[in-house]
Amino acid sequence: MAALYGHTWTSAYGDSSRGPAGAQWAKTLAGMTRAQIEAGIDACRAEGAEFPPSAPRFRAMCLGIPSLARVRLELTRGQPSPFARMVWANLDVHRYRTESADRADRMLREAYDLAREDVMQGAELPPEPVAAMTDDTRRQPVPASPERAQAAIAECMDMLGRPRSQALQQRVEEVMVEFGCSRRQAEAIVEGGTGEAEHAA
Repeated sequence: MAALYGHTWTSAYGDSSRGPAGAQWAKTLAGMTRAQIEAGIDACRAEGAEFPPSAPRFRAMCLGIPSLARVRLELTRGQPSPFARMVWANLDVHRYRTESADRADRMLREAYDLAREDVMQGAELPPEPVAAMTDDTRRQPVPASPERAQAAIAECMDMLGRPRSQALQQRVEEVMVEFGCSRRQAEAIVEGGTGEAEHAA
């Protein structure tokens, strides 16, 4: 951190990690993994602030807790991060949307503080919604066989009650008389285009 912030770091926390300031930082960051610490340092770089964060603020950065302003922007754009979704879950959404701007902002701040406190105490951020996850198993559509397509067309015609051609209706009547079958069976025989004798049997 001294390499990142230079004199502003050493003037605030000293040169040695063995002093009182170092002990407080060590206590605050207890339990943090190396990856989380590196994420916090990356967040400091991205923030571009002139002065270093406090130990609690740095812990929040290690845990992926964005600023309130960032959460507000994410919710406005409809692209919430996991932490912003946690904040949203703490809100009475109906009241938030119907309150005045000042009251709504106060509600958002309270929900933010609750979420921040939960994460700082060890709560896990919510996972990505299933609908938002990338599906790498999508299959290419397979064209239906002519037989299946014909059957689907016939079913749709039955559902919609569309009249068939006069010639088709006449042939259905002939098959019913010839084989003594029901209208549905006769329609299947005629529209299927297979051997009528087989269907009658």
